[in-house]
Amino acid sequence: MGGRDKVVDSLRGIACILLVTLHVAQNRFGEADWLEWYGDTFIYIRMPLFAFLSGVVYAWRPLTDVSHYGSYMGKKVRRLLIPYVIFVPLIGLAQVALDFGTPPPSAIYDWFLYSLPPYWFLLATFWVYAVVALMDTYKLLDTKLKMGVLFGVLLAVNLIFNMQDASGFLQFTSAVYLGLFFVAGMAATRFGWKNVGRGVGWAVVGVTVALFVYTQFAVLDVWAAADNQRQDPFGIALGIAFPLGFIALGLKNDFLAWVGGYSYGIFLLHPFAVVAAAGAMAIVGFDALIPALIVMTISGLFGSILGVIILRKVAVGRIMLGERGRKPAPKPVEAKATEAA
Repeated sequence: MGGRDKVVDSLRGIACILLVTLHVAQNRFGEADWLEWYGDTFIYIRMPLFAFLSGVVYAWRPLTDVSHYGSYMGKKVRRLLIPYVIFVPLIGLAQVALDFGTPPPSAIYDWFLYSLPPYWFLLATFWVYAVVALMDTYKLLDTKLKMGVLFGVLLAVNLIFNMQDASGFLQFTSAVYLGLFFVAGMAATRFGWKNVGRGVGWAVVGVTVALFVYTQFAVLDVWAAADNQRQDPFGIALGIAFPLGFIALGLKNDFLAWVGGYSYGIFLLHPFAVVAAAGAMAIVGFDALIPALIVMTISGLFGSILGVIILRKVAVGRIMLGERGRKPAPKPVEAKATEAA
């Protein structure tokens, strides 16, 4: 699929805003009840949305030849694992030096084996790609039935076993959870969900609203279908229904799409941008809750985007972002003219 998809980029923008504002809220937890409410409310959408969109994008260019599996996973090492081994120690050292967030384990090797937030997502997603791409090369996911079976197995495992409280070793259990949403996004692209029509789209929006209302009862402890969010079937359904409705209606927004174009860099850099803003405000004695939240959110989004722009100017910065160290050679004028014709 050539070019960018503004609908998908708009969803990426929403995911980035939810991620940044969550970590901004966490920075001031305990100062207002609604901050914890906000964090719990969107837990059903935030990281599931990133995983869903990863599945959507994978299905644009799936791996179909097993002989290319090694080179494909090599690209995923560059894209996911190299940033992982760079940013995990950076955030761990920052937490120790600045005394913010949950203290990391005392053993530094555990930072890599069990991950530090939010970079657990990189390791978990790597395993999802590794398994799904391999299955795809053997045509184990080329029909709705086969995809449905895989989704059903993942769903059963998540509902039966407490994946949230299981060992986080190498994030295998998180991969099983994210795999649900990755497969759903992959299936949506592979089987033409965007063409289902606005009637179906609005019906899914209605389901999304109903599921959101249900999760509010769970968040407010009125009732709950499971001990934790990863075992709640209605919460899982919400994480899938939201992007399905959005895609079916073809919703898009220029600002969200622009933010979404920097989604990976925002994911990698936002913890540092948020903490930098919080530290600067602490130095000058600026402590008003709502203005501080706004400042940290602006820093988390636009500071990260600025960081991406700066890092892309040097090879080591591009490597940190999971990109090629060497810039791609510019296309000849003749080639550009041919493409435009």
